[in-house]
Amino acid sequence: MSSKKTMRLIRLSPHLSNKELLLRMQSQTDLRLFKYWQILYSIQLNPGKQADEYASFLGTDVAKIYRIVQLYNKEGGVFADKLVWGGRRDARSLLSLDQEQLLMEGLKQKALKGQIITMNDIRLTVEKQTGCPVSDDYLWDLFKRHGWKKKAPRPSHPKRNNTEQQAFKKNSPNYWSPA
Repeated sequence: MSSKKTMRLIRLSPHLSNKELLLRMQSQTDLRLFKYWQILYSIQLNPGKQADEYASFLGTDVAKIYRIVQLYNKEGGVFADKLVWGGRRDARSLLSLDQEQLLMEGLKQKALKGQIITMNDIRLTVEKQTGCPVSDDYLWDLFKRHGWKKKAPRPSHPKRNNTEQQAFKKNSPNYWSPA
């Protein structure tokens, strides 16, 4: 018995003709988009194959074949406009970069006046601006985006000598008198 999984046959919706697909593929300047159009063109010219067959002769993943075909079948010839790779999404962001910049300037002024003591002071200001609760990760990401760093004093000197400190404590007077 064969343990190979059976895959479904890949089919394209007839949004574009062979010639239109070829022209779209040839007009691409981005290599990634060229490969996506190449996948679609290959599937349209060679119908009736499974995704693993296309993936093997195109040198790509089966998951990518399914993703591109599904997006093309849903969106048609403008599917490439729906592809987004990495980066900040303004639609999902709580604040735009300009709003964040203004917020950070306000926080900087407060910090210089000594009005910010803890992270909760910053959190309250940010939550007031965004109108929703924010996580610690959001605050740290906000700091990183705008070049802020946490500055805190060390709890102790890295080159301290514990024996000398103990001897100093034993030999020091318990009281202080002005000279």
